Amino acid sequence: MSESTTLRSLLPRTERGCHFVAYGDCCIGPPEPGRGHEEHLAAVHRVMHQLDPRPQFVCFLGDLIWGLTREHGPNHDGDSLRQEWAVKLPREMKPLTDLDVPVFRIPGNHDTMTPVSEAVWKEVFDEIPQNGPEGQEGLTWFERRDELLIIGISVYAMNMGSPFTMMGGRVDCDWVDRILSEHSDAKFKFVLGHSPVHPVNGYTAPKWGMLPEFGEPFWEVLARHHVTAYLCSHVIAFDFQVHDGVPQITTGGAGTSSGPGGCMPAPAEYHHCVQLAVDDIGLRGQVLDTDGTAREEFQWPLPADGVMRWSFQSDALPPKPSRVLLTGQNENEAYPRIRVSLDGYQPRLNVTLYDPADVYPCSWHGPEIDIRYPFELTVAIDPAMGPGGVLARVGSGPYSSLATDEPFGYKADAWPENWEASTEIPVVDAAD
Repeated sequence: MSESTTLRSLLPRTERGCHFVAYGDCCIGPPEPGRGHEEHLAAVHRVMHQLDPRPQFVCFLGDLIWGLTREHGPNHDGDSLRQEWAVKLPREMKPLTDLDVPVFRIPGNHDTMTPVSEAVWKEVFDEIPQNGPEGQEGLTWFERRDELLIIGISVYAMNMGSPFTMMGGRVDCDWVDRILSEHSDAKFKFVLGHSPVHPVNGYTAPKWGMLPEFGEPFWEVLARHHVTAYLCSHVIAFDFQVHDGVPQITTGGAGTSSGPGGCMPAPAEYHHCVQLAVDDIGLRGQVLDTDGTAREEFQWPLPADGVMRWSFQSDALPPKPSRVLLTGQNENEAYPRIRVSLDGYQPRLNVTLYDPADVYPCSWHGPEIDIRYPFELTVAIDPAMGPGGVLARVGSGPYSSLATDEPFGYKADAWPENWEASTEIPVVDAAD
């Protein structure tokens, strides 16, 4: 793609709304030669400059610098950290400055991993609002602009008691709850944090997310306040999943090489930025790789087209080890392309998807269903959403993505040709 190529930005479809770019994790300056962080970041920045129109603002989601020493890990020397910031910001981050738009930034574990690095962060980015919870001023913050509320959280804040980042992210949930309550009239609410709350691509160790002691009450707050989306990075991947009706968007593709093949994992994942637009209809985004190709697109709420939905309804049922609710299969293929089942004596929803190009099906796991009482269950598959595009809701509740370790979703080239549904738990509604 040439330097002069123009990339069309997604824009709001209604009078109210905004459009912006989110990205994170470039870890400029790794000690090992040849990792390519700076080259990847430069390519991402070129793509951002080709967007037309340019974003109204940018969200950088942490891990801008390497911040560690090769011998000792976390850098406890304030002067060397100041020098690192003084070199990297006017050099590798100059393209971001040249966009000449507001930048909302949060620290990652490479940026602030000690009290010294927190103090240096506050010196370097003294323009950040000083309105966070006590002890996190200049690290955690919020900003209100007309109908837009953005909350930025330092999920590794020293005053939250984590001895090191391997213990996962932490959040002052009461403070987040208070800010969202005070700004309940904001139409669009985005919350930024470096680490995912819900695991991405099977990276379930605490160091890749939040401890459930913090993540679960935090997500309850986001869902109760109908937050537009939670934006994060940390895992070197793009991922879109939904829980209790709230999207978690992971974009850790700004340049860091980490994981199998340099991403988590490559080649399914790649370096990128995400361009988003939000309006009265909902949220849309395109994931742009370093060549400016829109490799993935998403929207929420679920679109009317391109999505398969099935609603199942049942009276109370006796225990049984397994019940198959639905299969979709093509002739002469080893497995169903789609299989929906309830498994176990305390049954849990399971969905398996099969691409004929693979050897075996892949699985997604959902909520437990209490079959002692009548129930209604809806399952939806949106191929555009990747692994987060296998969703379910119980009754009239909100959708949530099912859990999986896979880095992809439904990827067969077409929907199944032949369908077979349960007579015990019938399909009462279906749509595609």
